[in-house]
Formats: sequence, structure tokens, C-alpha cells
Amino acid sequence: MFDDRSSRSSLSLDLDMSWGIVLQAYRCLTNDDEDSRYKNPLQEWGEEVEDGAIYGVTLRRVRTESPSGDFLAVAPSPGYVHYKTCKVRSLRAGTLEKLVENLLVEYQGSDPGYVPTFLSTYRAFTSPEKVLELLLDRRLEKVGDKEPAIPGSPTPDTPSVQRVVRGVLQTWLERHPQDFRNSSQCLQMISSYLSQDCRENPSQLLRLVKTLEEEEGEQDSSPKDWRSVSRPAEGDCDTSENVTSLLSHPPQDVAEQLTLIDVDLFQKLQFCHCLGSIWSQRDKKENRHVAPSVRATVAQFNAVTACVTASVLNDIQMKPQMRAKVLEKWISIAQYCRFLRNFSSLRAILSALQSNPIYRLKRTWAAVSRDNLTIFHKLSAIFSDENNHEMSREILTKDEIPLRRTNSARNEPRPLQRSASQVRSTRPAQGTVPYLGTFLTDLVMLDTALPDYVEGGLINFEKRRKEYEVLAKIQKLQLTCRHYVLTPKPEILQGFYTHRQLTEDQSHRISRTIEPPADSCPNSPRIRRKLTKRFSSLLLGSEVFSPKMNGDRVSPSGSCSSCEIDEGLIAVLCPAESVTAKV
Repeated sequence: MFDDRSSRSSLSLDLDMSWGIVLQAYRCLTNDDEDSRYKNPLQEWGEEVEDGAIYGVTLRRVRTESPSGDFLAVAPSPGYVHYKTCKVRSLRAGTLEKLVENLLVEYQGSDPGYVPTFLSTYRAFTSPEKVLELLLDRRLEKVGDKEPAIPGSPTPDTPSVQRVVRGVLQTWLERHPQDFRNSSQCLQMISSYLSQDCRENPSQLLRLVKTLEEEEGEQDSSPKDWRSVSRPAEGDCDTSENVTSLLSHPPQDVAEQLTLIDVDLFQKLQFCHCLGSIWSQRDKKENRHVAPSVRATVAQFNAVTACVTASVLNDIQMKPQMRAKVLEKWISIAQYCRFLRNFSSLRAILSALQSNPIYRLKRTWAAVSRDNLTIFHKLSAIFSDENNHEMSREILTKDEIPLRRTNSARNEPRPLQRSASQVRSTRPAQGTVPYLGTFLTDLVMLDTALPDYVEGGLINFEKRRKEYEVLAKIQKLQLTCRHYVLTPKPEILQGFYTHRQLTEDQSHRISRTIEPPADSCPNSPRIRRKLTKRFSSLLLGSEVFSPKMNGDRVSPSGSCSSCEIDEGLIAVLCPAESVTAKV
């Protein structure tokens, strides 16, 4: 047996005349890779089907205290380790009643991920009112202390069941308060339940309920700090002066203000709005108000994209060298967003710069400096779609050196390569705002690939576990946003909110007016066309844009059969004296 490489080991043997050969020590010589299959404490065993539920059964090796020497022929050595095998069940599918009942079983059970998974995903298959109704009925008041427990149910001891119910309620209220802010019925059900519980005063729960009752109907009544910056009414944006004012500020200041907005929106993001079954239904007329927290993030993304596009195209008379300076300014802002780890605004800026109306301005791109083009290409590579966006996913968890503020325009921030341990010991924690589109795509794909119900009409909870794996990553990034320390600057925010809005067709027509399709220049940036898709086109479709104007569309290569000049657009975008001189 010792000839088998998988069984190679080092044995220390002592000769004892009374017991013969006694094993004193054991050391395995197999490497980690070879022995990994033997070290896995979990082993899938099968399934168990009960009335209204399907459980997955796993065998788990658990380390226990060494048994006493009385049961052993030889007293164990100091390094002796004893394990036992336990049978662990996890709910894979079930009726709604079974899923709610399992909240009480697993609140302090062997499946610690069950409660957060259920509370984060239940809106995909039921309502909070229905869950509360079932949860508050599981007090088992009618079960006597002497009656045997029902298999798979919580211990039929009324006080202990009540404590578990209160624990679930407290977890629910603390982690998902948005489920109750607009539901006086749910708050009333909880208050009524707590008022009937005379054994213990649930003061903390009552305080949570009272706080939510006070918050109901008072949201957004007192805007804070930068949120009070007045935003212009639709159609009341006053053009180039506002955009010029925005770009007159240092790039880092602009990036910080964009990050300030993105952080606030990301922290307010609600998990249930991201679920594929909810988000994928957004285009239906009856669902126009579905997922407002996600729609707010998408609207901000599109606002940044529109601001970049308008600032580049706002003056038709601008020379290519001056327009190239605008591009370089936005590349610098994008780079600061990168070092602030604001990947939402970073992606929005890159999407605008890669869009056809700007990408096709070959004379303008030819005037952009080589260093800025290099930075632009490196930033664009972050969102490459190779290997399912592997780079952008990996970079979300990567530790980096924070950006140091500098007053020199030439001294651009450069990444410093250090080990993760060095980074953690030399800098404070840093927040991250991700590009939400990646997570939304994952959740929509999961919703499409996996069924909501399995055989027998049982709710497929395994699907919800996979969805929660994605939602948990979002939650982890939300927690990091507490590390941002940003000061609002109303003048920059005002300049951003008052920028010009252009429709998609307007942008194409202005671009063709600036550089007719017949022009050619070999120095345009070489980027992957797949990256030019905007957040709006990927997620919202056409609902973001205004009704499109009739006109020729530009092909991806920048060629077009006609090159008419829109005098109306020229009159709007050019100074009055320039238009007069031209005419």
C-alpha cells in the first residue's frame, strides 16, 4: 500500500513489548493539489423529498473533541484529531409556507445564508404582506410543550419560537427597511403582533417600527447638502456657458462631484430592484415605476454621457485642436474617476467618447496627444468584454493606492504596484462604485436560464441562492462607500445639472456637420466597437431618448450618402456673429 503515491506518508513507530508496534505520529507527504479531494469537508449526498419541500443533503465532516482514553487501546498523541460526519439539509425548493417556516428553522441553524437570501429575493415570487402573514402565524401557540416536534419545524416551545420570530423581524427591519417605508399595513401587522406578546418587552423592535412610521411620507422632504442644488426644468438648459463652466474646473474636482452623486445613488440602491425578474419587466407600460433606484442610477449614467457628448459637439466652429483639448479634459476626468474607483462615471465618460458621433471625428482625435490616447486605451481596456468582462470584475476586489491630490496639470496620477498586504497597512480603506450594468446583466441571465418553479409547482429556491451570490457582491461594495469623504461644490454640480441635452439623431447630424463623412484621417483611436454601447441602449432601450428626428443615420464606419447641413442646429450651437458671417 505504501507504493501508492496518493498514500505516501511518514510514520514514526515505537516498539512496545506489551502492545506490539504503536503508531506515534503521522505526517502526510502528498501536496495540497493531490490531497485536496480528501480535505474537502463537504460531500453531496442526495435529496430528500417531503410534503411541499425538497431538501439537498450534504455530509459534513466536523471536528470534535478527542474521545477519552478509556475507549482507545492506546492513549491518543497530542496531535490526535477526531472528526464526526454530520448530515446537513438545505432547502432547495418548496411552497411559500415551507420557505417562510424555514426562516425559523435556519435563523440560528446550519444554513446561515438562508435568511439573508430569502429576505433579499422574496419579492421575486411574493409580497411582504404575505410573508408577514405566514411568519406571524408560525408561533405554534397550539402546540403543547409535551407534544412531539414536527420534523423540519422549529422547536414547539412557544417562548423560544417567539424569540426566533422577533429575531427574524429585527433582521428584516434593520437590513431591508425599504420594504416597510411605504407599507403602513406591514407596520401595523408587526405592531399588533408585538402588542400581544406579553412575555418580553420587545423595545428595540418597537423603536424600529416607530422610526419607520415616522419616516413614511417624509422622504425627500428636507434635501441635504448638494441635493438641494436647483435643477433646471426640462427644456430649460442654457447651453455652452454652463458646459464651459463645468470644464473650467480642475478635472479632479469634477470627478469628485460625479463620484459624490454616484455614491449617494449606489447606497440607496435596493436589491430587489436588481433582480432579473423585476428589472427585465421595466419596458412594459404597467411597470414604468418599477425599480426606481436602478432607474435613478441609469439616468445619472446617461446624464454624464450626455454631458460629455454635448461638451464635445456644442460649438460647430471650434477648431479640431481646441476640440481635442475638450477630449483630453474628459480623459483626465475619467482617469481621476478611475483612481476614485468610481467605475460608473468612468464607464459613462468612456461610452460617450467611444460613441459614433465623437469617435468619427478623426481630425479631432488626430490632435489628441499620444499620452492621452494611451491613457484612453488603458481605461477602455478595463471594460473589455473578453472572458465575460473578467478584468472589470477582478478590479472591483483589487486593493490599490489612493489618489494623491496634485496641483500640477502635468503630474497625472499613476498607479503604484504593491502587494495587497502592503496596501492595507499603508492606507485607509477606500470605497468603490461599480458599473451596475455588469451585475444587472448577470441577474437577467440567471433569471432567463433558471426556472422560477420546479416539478410540482414548488418555488425554485436554488435559483434565489445563485441570485443572492450576485446581490451579496453589490452589498459588499455598498458597505465600502462609507469610506468616501467628499465635499459638495454647488458651482460644479450646478454646471453639470444645467448642461445641454441632445437627442441621438441631433448628435449624429452635428457630428457630420463638424466633419463631413468624406473627410478621412488615419489617426483616429482604434478601440473595440462593442464598447461603444451605452448603458441606456443596453438596459433601457429607446425610452431614455427623446423622439428621434427624421434624417439619415451614420454607419459605424462614419460614411453616409448625404451630408446636409442643419441650419437650425447651427443657429442654436454657434454664436450669433459666427452664423451671420457664414451666411
